[in-house]
Amino acid sequence: MWSKLANMKLLIGLTVALAPILALACSAEEAAAPAAPQAAAPAAPAPVAQVAPAASAPAPSTSAPVAAPTRAPTTSAAPSAPSGPKPSGTLTIAVADTNTPGGLPRFCSAGCAEHIYMSGITDVLFNSKLTPEGTVTTEPMLALSFELDPSLEFGDFTLRQGVQFHQGWGEMTAADVEYSYNDANSVTNPESIHGQAGDFAPLIASMEALDAYTVRLHYRNYDSRGVLHRFSRFWQTAGIMSKNVFDELGVEATQDALIGVGAFENDEWEQDKSIVGHAFADYWGTSEGWGPFVENARWFEIPEGASRRAMLETGEAQVAQVGLKDLPELIGKGFAAMKKAEFNTIDNISMTGNYWEKFGALTGAELERDRDTSKPHVGDPFEGGGDFDANTPSMVSSRLVRNAFAWSIQREELLENLLGGLGFVNYQPYNSSNSPAHDTAWDWGTDFDKAKGMLDEAGYADGFEMDLWVGTGELGAEIGESVGAAWQQHLGVKVNLIKTAYSVYRPGLVARTTNTPFTGCGDENKSNFPYDWAHGFVMSSISAGGYGVGMEIPWASESYTKMAGEPDKAKREAMSASFFESNAREALCVGIFERPLWPAIDPDAFVGGTWDMRPMANGNLFAINNIRTVKLK
Repeated sequence: MWSKLANMKLLIGLTVALAPILALACSAEEAAAPAAPQAAAPAAPAPVAQVAPAASAPAPSTSAPVAAPTRAPTTSAAPSAPSGPKPSGTLTIAVADTNTPGGLPRFCSAGCAEHIYMSGITDVLFNSKLTPEGTVTTEPMLALSFELDPSLEFGDFTLRQGVQFHQGWGEMTAADVEYSYNDANSVTNPESIHGQAGDFAPLIASMEALDAYTVRLHYRNYDSRGVLHRFSRFWQTAGIMSKNVFDELGVEATQDALIGVGAFENDEWEQDKSIVGHAFADYWGTSEGWGPFVENARWFEIPEGASRRAMLETGEAQVAQVGLKDLPELIGKGFAAMKKAEFNTIDNISMTGNYWEKFGALTGAELERDRDTSKPHVGDPFEGGGDFDANTPSMVSSRLVRNAFAWSIQREELLENLLGGLGFVNYQPYNSSNSPAHDTAWDWGTDFDKAKGMLDEAGYADGFEMDLWVGTGELGAEIGESVGAAWQQHLGVKVNLIKTAYSVYRPGLVARTTNTPFTGCGDENKSNFPYDWAHGFVMSSISAGGYGVGMEIPWASESYTKMAGEPDKAKREAMSASFFESNAREALCVGIFERPLWPAIDPDAFVGGTWDMRPMANGNLFAINNIRTVKLK
């Protein structure tokens, strides 16, 4: 036991209801997008050793994984001899959700797809790194480099040699990387429900093993956001899994075989309970000083925030996900906020139901969408049966309604009351209002008289009644209650809060049938995303077949397509400004505030009071990452 807590009594018999917790910022990649016709795709050879899709997904495991048979390595490369001190101690982390396990990429859905590498079971191609100038870049992990062809049609990853899979399953080669991505990608495997299946689809035509240590990425559509976006731990990617395991065990058994190349071999991953692992003796990073330095790593799912805090305070955990409002008191007691993820998430309200694209941006096929203009916030640009018209009666009226909502949010008060002042007012999605690039012309501010005038002009002087989905989380409900109270008081709009589980609400976002606004505008609401990254994916038909935010907007499709394909950063920044100008005019995604994801830690538990946590925009496991570097006292 570490010094500060040596005399503290541990909680005995702590009982909690381990019900599944579904984060509101759920992944935009939760479901597979159906394979769309290839748009301007480069000529690419068929992927090597293509994995045949299964007919259906077996039921996910809800208990500890079945250990795959231990076997001798299948390649000539021998594990590197471990160097450095022997791992010691047990790291315990209390989080709200440990998600559902899955060892087969195609069935490792949202949450599982990120947990499997965030927890240390496996690694990804690149790690993230903060530069001295404060920008985020990548550093080699399983890939040593990526070389983009001048044609922008493909790029080659050069892999690290000698990387070993757990339990003697052999050396990682290009065939494993090819398998991990192609099995996950809904283009190369239409059966995939991998967390990034629908996001790999517009980007990756296929991955191809050129030789043992070279993998070629064949672009379906080049994306200027590069390897930091879809091939590093900074955002959401694929953890590398063993093709040998799949070939020998088959679909069903591979589900339970959590065999990776990460710093911790998995001992248990039980749904709604825990992820437990022990130090991998043949970890590739040991010889390079990356650890692991602890013998055991345990992630416990504790739904109640008070219980997670109690575990930290009594010494049952060294790291805990706690509420922002708890941090000042904890800091006063000697604990610390772990800020190294450099991660603020942005909370917004999405004005769903505005399906304004007539044809799919990728497929060209006509889209069948219900534009229910009986909802005051919904407009129909094809009203009357003509061509797109941004000024049809319903488009003009709904624009006034949405802007009235945007001008009727008391952001400063919400920031203070709900977050204890630990955050920042924010007006736009996908970008921090504190960014030097932010233009105050995009801000709505708070002006109830102006808002009421807009509502009167729209024809709703007496107000109306509407639904707002806020989910089951505490903060979402608090936002909904506060915003709804202001809208009723100042606009005469009665807001009914819908508090169903996200799993109930989400299918309408995928099917493009939802017209009930919700507290969220997609999982790319991270203030640490680079300003010049392509915007508009989840607001457009490009994401059709997968997660969207209840709208399909022509200028969002245009923005994403042009920005993703533009190699010139200055031009991308100009396009980004145009995107935010359009959103400020239409008030489709209305920002409220941005809040940091800061786990609480006991600094006295760690050598140096901390560890090498990296910048992160992935909120799974509360952005706690790179625990391979943790050294306990």
